[in-house]
Amino acid sequence: MNGKHAIKVSDKRVRYSFDLVRNITVVQGNSGTGKTTLFDMISAYTRLKERSGVQIVCDKACVALHADSDWQARLSSIHDSIVFIDEDAEYIASHTFASSIRHTDNYYVIFCRESLHELPYSVEEIYEIKTSKRLHTFKKMYRRQKDYVYAKAEGRAKTSALLTEDSHAGYQFYLHHYDGTSVVCSSAGSNSSIFSWLQVHHDEKVFVIADGAAFGSEMNRVMELQHQFPDKITLCLPECFEWLILQSGLIDIPGLDALLESPSESIDSQRYFSWENFFEEYLIQQTAGTHYAYSKSQIHRFYTVRENSNRIVALIAANMPKS
Repeated sequence: MNGKHAIKVSDKRVRYSFDLVRNITVVQGNSGTGKTTLFDMISAYTRLKERSGVQIVCDKACVALHADSDWQARLSSIHDSIVFIDEDAEYIASHTFASSIRHTDNYYVIFCRESLHELPYSVEEIYEIKTSKRLHTFKKMYRRQKDYVYAKAEGRAKTSALLTEDSHAGYQFYLHHYDGTSVVCSSAGSNSSIFSWLQVHHDEKVFVIADGAAFGSEMNRVMELQHQFPDKITLCLPECFEWLILQSGLIDIPGLDALLESPSESIDSQRYFSWENFFEEYLIQQTAGTHYAYSKSQIHRFYTVRENSNRIVALIAANMPKS
């Protein structure tokens, strides 16, 4: 499945209206916010269709996956659909579940209170339910302040440490860009290691740049840490490093503007578990055989030439450490 899908769910009591653009959407929030009501409506429609009293308007089938031992068998029979899963389903936090949905052609709406560390979901696709009388809509839990920054430290000009989750091309790029300056670049090695790194270095002013396309599961605890040390951590989450390169205009690719404007139209959820996987493969394919061929393992010097690196950094430069 790919593309943007509008969903309207209603009965005589309430109405829900929201859009989905990625394969994984996470809906959080406390009890009484409407999560269970929406799931129950989808569940009733799954079993009884029009006899349920629920109306669903969507260009794809909407089905409920329950918290029972037969979930894997049930999931294997669902295709090209939007699957809703309630927080009572403990399996959503398991590696088995992540593996089971990895190459499916469905979109998933998962209701939960805790972070799901086995799933690479976007910080842009974490929602809470907003209610206005009978109408319920999805509201993003985390909003950008500017230039893909979600939590900004005061006095960023004094920031002298830059932390990436990437230990390959992205990290090498920033290492080159800040070579000869007072900015110390470090790599946490993975998204899941950023939190523990920040705990150890909480006395430093740190600019964190990570792949927002897969940072959703880390967002809650990193933001809680940022609230504890509000003048220490600036969190910057573009889609991924390859996306920054494509956005910079360094590479002229036919149709690129349209792709970047509406990525979901080109990203097949069955093939790409996360948008970062798509942008990495796309950049590698589009530059193959050129003098600026991109490799994830080793950054090409084309991208580290000061004029070119400045164009990439310019997308987030307003919040970065001064070089």
